[in-house]
Amino acid sequence: MKIPYAREQRVAELAVLRASILTKRAQSAVSEISKDYNSPVTIADFAAQALLIGALRHAFPDDAFLGEEDSTALRADRELCDKVYELVISAPDVADPGAGGASLHTPVSVDEMLRLIDLGGHGTGGDKGRFWVMDPIDGTAAFLRGQQYAVSLSLLENGREVIGVLGCPNISTEMTKVSEEDVDKNGLGIMLTAIRGQGSKVRVMTRTGLGEATPLDILKPSSPNTLRIVDCAASPTTRHDVIAKLAHNFNATFPNTEIWSSHIRYAALIVGGDDVQIWVPTSPAFKMCIWDHAGTHLIFTELGGKVTDLNGRDVDFGPGRDLRRNNGLVVAKGKIHKMVLTAMNKILEEEMVR
Repeated sequence: MKIPYAREQRVAELAVLRASILTKRAQSAVSEISKDYNSPVTIADFAAQALLIGALRHAFPDDAFLGEEDSTALRADRELCDKVYELVISAPDVADPGAGGASLHTPVSVDEMLRLIDLGGHGTGGDKGRFWVMDPIDGTAAFLRGQQYAVSLSLLENGREVIGVLGCPNISTEMTKVSEEDVDKNGLGIMLTAIRGQGSKVRVMTRTGLGEATPLDILKPSSPNTLRIVDCAASPTTRHDVIAKLAHNFNATFPNTEIWSSHIRYAALIVGGDDVQIWVPTSPAFKMCIWDHAGTHLIFTELGGKVTDLNGRDVDFGPGRDLRRNNGLVVAKGKIHKMVLTAMNKILEEEMVR
């Protein structure tokens, strides 16, 4: 029997593997520039996005793309652009066994590289059609410090995730808790992957290929009085004060797990034994980016996890480049989600009447 999306999953996994090899190799020696909003971006971000889109567009020429980066900075700085292209063409060959062993496509010129990057950077997403969402390096600030980061890729059809692939190059299979300090220095970490309706799996990544896919078990939450909360005190967009109150209500340690990367926070719930992560926006103007959640959201929910916004609505990936139809997020292992959501809304209601 033909498995739906099997080819898409295979190409996506190989593309993420190659991007993971490249970024892991570059992690200790990247250069840094700043975006308009002062978030660091490295040459590895651009190179990884070009490689991801190049492989996918070659395999699925009719698909659209949505990525975090565009080529504006590269077009304005030829030296920087050349450094990115040097990194792109240094990427290892990764063969696709389903395509007769042919290597994944690599841009053959600087112009092609820039066009590929802009297919993602200028992508609009939406409720209709089929498009790939990617974050070539999620957690760039931590990446620059040699800590946790992720390579994220998801396929959406008509606003719904159908494939999720997450490369976690610094998380090993032996780790029982995810942290910024505990990094897989010798290996290439793990890959988490899911197809809608088929559960989620984990694979070991190596520089020569992917290990066998092992199904992951349905997630089981801790008891309410030992709740483990993932947060990031350095994030200026989330209200840590109300999350601390939630922890106090459950007698939970806070802060507990501190992770910068949005996708690695999901991974901390999936493979690290944590239970909850919450986004309470510091301003109504703040909207979460689609590439910070698409894909890993699917991997998590395929394992019985539950994700809604603060109003109890499911995550809506249809608006475009951000999640403007949602107000914050509550991400929790299924059986405790309702309890956590109710407790957080009570805290927020009490804040409003003061």
